[in-house]
Amino acid sequence: MGEGLEVFTMGSWVTVLAYLTSAIGVFVGVTGARRVRTTSSDRLRSYWMILAALVSGGVGVWLAMFLPMAGFNVEDSVVRYDTVTIVFSMLVALVSVYVALLVAIPNNAPATLVRTVTGALVLGAGLAGVPFSVLASVRIQGSLTFDPLWVAAATGLAIATAVGFLAQVKTADTWPKRLLSSALAGAAVIAVHFLAAASVRVEIDPAVVVSGGIEVFSILFPLFVVGLLLLAVPIVLVLQAPDRLAAELEAESERWAADGQAEPVDGRIF
Repeated sequence: MGEGLEVFTMGSWVTVLAYLTSAIGVFVGVTGARRVRTTSSDRLRSYWMILAALVSGGVGVWLAMFLPMAGFNVEDSVVRYDTVTIVFSMLVALVSVYVALLVAIPNNAPATLVRTVTGALVLGAGLAGVPFSVLASVRIQGSLTFDPLWVAAATGLAIATAVGFLAQVKTADTWPKRLLSSALAGAAVIAVHFLAAASVRVEIDPAVVVSGGIEVFSILFPLFVVGLLLLAVPIVLVLQAPDRLAAELEAESERWAADGQAEPVDGRIF
């Protein structure tokens, strides 16, 4: 990590919060993504795909990686953030998760190894791109560069994390499996962020004036609230799903009973 750069000015609780945000976001997102694999309706498939991308990419990846920026500080410099670049980093997270799921879980084609590898590479590139684009949004009195060695390490871990995420979607068929794998994925996502942060090198120039940009809490708090609301939607839908299934089974059993009832013959039912 470069001289004059601090990443824990808010204390370790921010890192813990970021980890929990990532683990919960991944868990809920994977649960939604598995619905993509089991639903037979194209409309519901698209709905669950979008919801999984919003929760996994928006909360489990982007919000979890942006939260530690609350503790990001550069000595002897004002720190501001470029709004356009922040929006771009969010789009990278959302689009990469959506495209990866679209490729790895095809609708009318077999889920081959080639598709899975392609999806993992797309998602890995997105996971690596998010923290670097977030860091690229930083505006300071000077310049900010990245060490290639740390960039390579963050990219490698991002691809490994992407492989694990898609493996969850395909194999984590029980709640305990998803809880364990999401806990590991959450740790990996935060590790990717801090590897990216470790690559940062700063050079301060007091003559540089930071014009424009916003403070971190101007965008962090409202988006954290939005992230909580995004988590609530699929949780409620998943909890309601067993009730709908039970109602469908009950209605079907009633139809079977009605169809199986014999027609009356001479006033008697056999």
